[in-house]
Amino acid sequence: MTSLRLELIAAAAASLLAGAAMAGTVSLSNMTATWYDGNPSANVTYSNNGSTNPHSRWGTPAGTGGQSGYDFSIASQPINFVVPPSPSPNQVLGTFTHLNQPINSGTSITDIKLKISADVSIDSAYQATLNFNYRFDHWETPNSDNPCANPNGPNQNGCADRVIATWLATSDSFFVGLDEYTLNVIGFSLDMAGTHPFTQFWTAENANNDAYLVGNVTLKRDLEPPNAVPTPATLPLVALALAGVYGVRRKKAAQG
Repeated sequence: MTSLRLELIAAAAASLLAGAAMAGTVSLSNMTATWYDGNPSANVTYSNNGSTNPHSRWGTPAGTGGQSGYDFSIASQPINFVVPPSPSPNQVLGTFTHLNQPINSGTSITDIKLKISADVSIDSAYQATLNFNYRFDHWETPNSDNPCANPNGPNQNGCADRVIATWLATSDSFFVGLDEYTLNVIGFSLDMAGTHPFTQFWTAENANNDAYLVGNVTLKRDLEPPNAVPTPATLPLVALALAGVYGVRRKKAAQG
């Protein structure tokens, strides 16, 4: 009887560990996007938020080209990811556009946030409508700089500006088996398949600069700061199983 109990407890522990690595297809559908928290807030306006193609605009035009700004157009839906492994293979989340127009000094932004909302399903089973948040750091470089900040130098209209996209810890998460995942953003690509992604998007002045925003599904603990990493969900369960094994062995020793 004792041997059977030990086998059952060991099997339960193995099952818990296997469940933590259970594969699943994560599907994102009914996706919308919203620009928000532009900094400084007085410089930026928004339109079409909560849609598949929101816009943000800023700056007092220094020429006839109008304001600068960002657009984001969500890719064809649903977008599917398979995990594990973590991170999943990359997918294009949508098209990012920087309308890089000459604007007066002091009327640009330094950063802005993008929220992507999506219905999340695991293996076709709806889980919840979740929000994933990203910060876009914006460097409005002076066009008269010599040399330009861009390592590739100026274009015919001045120095390029720089955009960097980063995942934010305010993003929601979801579980596949016992593992907690989130939708990460890793950068940009000039290929509609999302190949050869890069983290710094240098955008030509006086032009609409397009790139594909690339993301993947990643274990949330791999994105959080080291001091914020929670205890993996599997550890308490395995600890209970091991405690059961220890209790059985103690009882057997007492009886012997």
